[in-house]
Amino acid sequence: MNVYVARQPILNQSKETVAYELLFRDGLQNSMNYKINGYAATQKILSNSMVAFGIGKLASNKKVFVNFTEQNITNGDVELLPPEMVVIEILENTEPTAPLLAKCKELKNNGYTFALDDFVFEPKYQPFIDLADIVKIDFLITHTAEERKKIRQIIPPHVKLLAEKVETLEEYEQALSFGYELFQGYFFCKPVIISEKTARVDITAQFMLMREMNSTHVDINRIENIIKNDLSLIHKLLKYINSPYIGIPNEVRNLRQAIALLGINGVRNWVNLVCIRDLSSEKPNELFVILLIRAKFCELTTENISAKNSEKDTAFLIGMLSLSDVVLDQPIEKIIDELGLAPEIKAALLFRQNDLGQLLNMVTDYEHGDWMKVKNWCHENNFSEELLASLYNEVIHWATKMNEDINGSIQ
Repeated sequence: MNVYVARQPILNQSKETVAYELLFRDGLQNSMNYKINGYAATQKILSNSMVAFGIGKLASNKKVFVNFTEQNITNGDVELLPPEMVVIEILENTEPTAPLLAKCKELKNNGYTFALDDFVFEPKYQPFIDLADIVKIDFLITHTAEERKKIRQIIPPHVKLLAEKVETLEEYEQALSFGYELFQGYFFCKPVIISEKTARVDITAQFMLMREMNSTHVDINRIENIIKNDLSLIHKLLKYINSPYIGIPNEVRNLRQAIALLGINGVRNWVNLVCIRDLSSEKPNELFVILLIRAKFCELTTENISAKNSEKDTAFLIGMLSLSDVVLDQPIEKIIDELGLAPEIKAALLFRQNDLGQLLNMVTDYEHGDWMKVKNWCHENNFSEELLASLYNEVIHWATKMNEDINGSIQ
């Protein structure tokens, strides 16, 4: 059985990723089928996911938030996961029955953590509030600042508030001011445009390196000279190429050897990885992780559609540059023009046109767990849904390791 899963980051007040919510499906067809038995689906998904890829690896060894039905909890399915790993999410339509409350208290005594999902206060939910460690407030449902602030006054102070579906920086700052401690949503992936941002010298150098590497006619000697003049870039390149995830069998000891082994496309990917990481250093690290996932997911999917290496390299680049406006606080149109990108890349990034643009749409839909749109893309492109799920799991593992390696090389 293939397990379909997307993960959504949960950040703390410092915008550090402390957990992931896992969105499971046992098939893309099930995403809109409300007749599916939720208990059986969750039970099967949990047991198979533990075998298929390991939830610890999927969540980069952070805690995972998982939705459970009443039957999954009372039948002990929660205990497939250790208490230090999982946060049990009780869905908003769950009734606080005596058997459920008894089992929850038992799990609580055994060290499990509870979150109330999409919480709206009603007196009958008080027993759940007494059990809860975290209460999730949906900012799309709780519209006004007054409503959002009032929740903190209702919920006991020892219970953490998690603001979910936070899509703008303003919403994040509002929740922060009201005492919310955890945040879920893509607010850190929204651009805050500063039209005439003053570039620091190091940003200018990194940006120029990206421009040289992504130009139509790459002068590898010029690239080598740029890297030679920056000791930190030499160090980063050698550490990158010697990473076991790159797959070079022998240790590389000098710059010319590294460039020769990687080739132009390999050096281009490295330049985009390292420069984007450096340029986004003031942003939440999760932004860089998302870019790694997008880039590799685009690359591997394209590799299974086309045998041309140039096409998969272009797909990788599009994923890597898809949030350039957020990274650089500049309009993406300006960034694309300054990088001198090819017309098909511009069309994909700006308008989501052509096959590359549609691929990027699919990858972001997968990211958000919009399974029906993902299913439609698979159907239109005659792409195996099972293969896509397998590629995503592979990408998560790759991105986790690459993030660790690249961050380590920057220190």
